[in-house]
Amino acid sequence: MNIQAANALFANGTFSALYKAGFITDKVFLYREVYLWVTAQEQTRRISRNQAVTEAQGKFDRDKRTIWRAMQSFSGTDIVVSPHL
Repeated sequence: MNIQAANALFANGTFSALYKAGFITDKVFLYREVYLWVTAQEQTRRISRNQAVTEAQGKFDRDKRTIWRAMQSFSGTDIVVSPHL
């Protein structure tokens, strides 16, 4: 999912309604916050994505792989690979 679509779903309350109904976990909220924070650091401070991800690790108290997963979740380049190929 790309960030523009996600922001629209957050703005109109769809994600909140899905969360309250139990269809999604709070992970989507964390991932969005991480994505927006890392992107803001890249743009405002002109640092590399790797540096921003490393800093996000400490800020959000999460593993580096989790930060990268959050970045990929909203990049709009999701690739689904079947284990049966």
